[in-house]
Amino acid sequence: MEILQLALLNTLKETLNISMIEEKKPLSRSMSSRINLDSKIFVIVANKPLLRLFAKDFLHETNPNEEILIDISKEITNLIIGKAKVLYANNGKTLKLGIPEFLGNKAISNYNKAIHYKYKDIRCSIYEVNLEA
Repeated sequence: MEILQLALLNTLKETLNISMIEEKKPLSRSMSSRINLDSKIFVIVANKPLLRLFAKDFLHETNPNEEILIDISKEITNLIIGKAKVLYANNGKTLKLGIPEFLGNKAISNYNKAIHYKYKDIRCSIYEVNLEA
């Protein structure tokens, strides 16, 4: 989970120039994408202010509709996974990953570990979910 955390933080710093700080309060219901990494399942959750910031920065879209926010949610996951692959490779490891799956506005409750981040009104979380989730 540590490499995925680092990948998320690096992605947000490199793309949006924001430095997230760890947060105690979970972000459990927002735009979620699921990814299989090695033998574990992770869910990346991003709130709408984060998605809107990406939409503004990437697409120059100041008032993105729901479809654009969904696409941005998927793209954020792809960027984080791409960064995780580079970090794994830099450590001499190979990353086995699946294709990210958009889950929608789903509550995350069945998980083993979680870490949450914030920057102003921007919030995101990473959950390591149970296999049944």
